[in-house]
Amino acid sequence: MRTSIHAAVWGADWSPRAIGPTLDAAARIGYDYVVIPLRRFDDIDPEGLAREFRTRGIAPLNSCGLPPDRDIGAADAAMRRRGAAHLVQAIALARDMGSTQIGGVLYGPLGKAAEPVTEDAFQRAAETLRGVAEQARAAGVRLALEIVNRYETPLLYNTARGLAILEAIAHPQVFLHLDTFHMSIDEARPFEAIAAATPRLAYFELDQSHRGPAFEGSLDLVNWCRQAAGAGYGGIVGVEAFSRQRLAPDHANGLAIWQERFVDGDRVAEEFMQVIRTGFGS
Repeated sequence: MRTSIHAAVWGADWSPRAIGPTLDAAARIGYDYVVIPLRRFDDIDPEGLAREFRTRGIAPLNSCGLPPDRDIGAADAAMRRRGAAHLVQAIALARDMGSTQIGGVLYGPLGKAAEPVTEDAFQRAAETLRGVAEQARAAGVRLALEIVNRYETPLLYNTARGLAILEAIAHPQVFLHLDTFHMSIDEARPFEAIAAATPRLAYFELDQSHRGPAFEGSLDLVNWCRQAAGAGYGGIVGVEAFSRQRLAPDHANGLAIWQERFVDGDRVAEEFMQVIRTGFGS
């Protein structure tokens, strides 16, 4: 079982000069990967990050989103092209960093929509992603579309819609990314959803109901792990937890992280690792 943890558990500076302590802590606790968000492309030094990861024997993964003016499902063809170019640039950054996967909301801007998405927009997003996926295949980077709750997207807010867009994209480089926080909001039968997604599931992410420490909140994450194991999931198990003071203010605002949920990143990482080892078997 390979394990991954979001760099924000320890802080918001993911530059080569600052990432070392985060990578050291993650490796010491037993994680195989650390997720580096691709937020401001101009601030990212992929070659420098690659050196830091190689030095510590741990590998990077990435997450990425789309700004509002780069919606790949929009009717405006120029906007779709900007969105595709954004994703292709993210793929190049991931490749040069030594990453093999980008997860996250790769299919549209994050935020509460005023109305349901149209079928035409759904198909436009799928068509754009099909083209981007070819670029990803050439770079050796797979795409994992994260299912997020209905307050954050009108497009892929449950696993059934995620599987539907995979069918529409019809490309082997595109997979799903499930997150327990989001699933607990919008899945009527979350464990059945995990089982349905497992053949195309690249990333199963543990995220508590309040997005903080594993043993607080309303989700029995050990049981979620047992359910995933029982469904035959054997891919990467990720960890995500957020505390306001450990994020850049705009990032915290975008995720609606209003409180300081924890101060000790090592403890959070260790407790989530305990959950994984208990739920999946040591």
